[in-house]
Amino acid sequence: MLLKNAFYLDENLNAVQGNLVIKEGKIVIGEHAGYDEKNIETVDCEGYIIIPGLYNSHFHGYSLLAKGLAKDIKIQDWCNDSLQGKIQADFFGKLDHLPSDEYRTVLMKAYVEMIKKGIVFASESEPGNWPDVIAETMENVGLRGLVDSHEKIADFYGKEVGRVSYGTHLLEEEDITDEALSDCERIKKSFDSIHLAHCMENGWRKDLIFAKYGKSSVALYQERNLLDDKTVLFHGVHLNEDDIGKLAVKGASVVHCPVSNFWSGAGVAPVAKMLDKGVNVCIGTDYASVDIWETMKVAYYLLKNNPSASSFTAEDVLKMATRNGAGAYRQNSAGSIQNGFSADLVFIKKDPFIPDILSGGFSTVVHNLLMETQEEQIHHVMIGGKWIMFNRKILTVDEEKLNTDYLRIVDKIYK
Repeated sequence: MLLKNAFYLDENLNAVQGNLVIKEGKIVIGEHAGYDEKNIETVDCEGYIIIPGLYNSHFHGYSLLAKGLAKDIKIQDWCNDSLQGKIQADFFGKLDHLPSDEYRTVLMKAYVEMIKKGIVFASESEPGNWPDVIAETMENVGLRGLVDSHEKIADFYGKEVGRVSYGTHLLEEEDITDEALSDCERIKKSFDSIHLAHCMENGWRKDLIFAKYGKSSVALYQERNLLDDKTVLFHGVHLNEDDIGKLAVKGASVVHCPVSNFWSGAGVAPVAKMLDKGVNVCIGTDYASVDIWETMKVAYYLLKNNPSASSFTAEDVLKMATRNGAGAYRQNSAGSIQNGFSADLVFIKKDPFIPDILSGGFSTVVHNLLMETQEEQIHHVMIGGKWIMFNRKILTVDEEKLNTDYLRIVDKIYK
């Protein structure tokens, strides 16, 4: 396939003009892109800007069903004896008893909404009883992904469902004991998979671990040789400078979830310090939202809350949502538009009322994308060289049937 007149972001997120060829699911650029224009499927990309597909590096798949249930309440108080807590407990009870086909529908709705935002990869943190169902659903929609299989890693290690693989879990601070850490060491030695955890997410979890051990969970993980470049930690709001240094040395990744950190009262993660130390920082929408554009925008605003307005750029944030996410999840030939990489591409219709300025080393392209992109401008999404959405139509799912089935489940849970 020839993408003709392509205006795209290259491996350095610079805006460039040129033709792209998609061959066997991979990107072919420039001198490598030999083709006969008369004998190749051609798509005219005039009027679009093409960006790498976005990585949602932390998400709970069921959570679109739970919109508003976690408002104005701390995580440690979920499902308490208040009216809100009882409503939450009732929701989770009904969710746990959904049959697998209905749970699949819940997930599929979330993943379809992700595609519409330009997301091509999701890290799924809530496997419930069905890590395999989650992986199959991701694959059926067309996503790349990783499913945290938690304690079931022995059943899923080394297996893949299309472009979806499995990882396993470390520990949240409330679950850390000497015995549990020893179990993590054993699992780490047995299964060389990606290991994930919510880490130093809020003041409650920080206080728990310091009260018990006098040190952070990151320090405990390092002592047990649980930190490396296959460690992905969510939130990291209360990481201290020593923690950040340890993560940088070990090559671990942190998923920044600024929007959920705000509404949950967790706080503001020290992302500028992480970036300064060389920590690989990714982006996650986390809970009850797939709006990665809002999340990126908030991440950008927070990085501007420092004495030097020029310290961090829109390009830094977009990198978190593309190349950094791919790196965290070992997607080594994805997350960037460069020769030989997977053709995971998002086609965004240019707004003629927002001019793109390219003058020498100065460009407004990525900044304006980050600030101004609306969902309806995201026209096409390609993953592995295959159209998953074209002209805003999802090609892998009967969306009308999906919405009917989803509404039936909403009624079942909340009536």
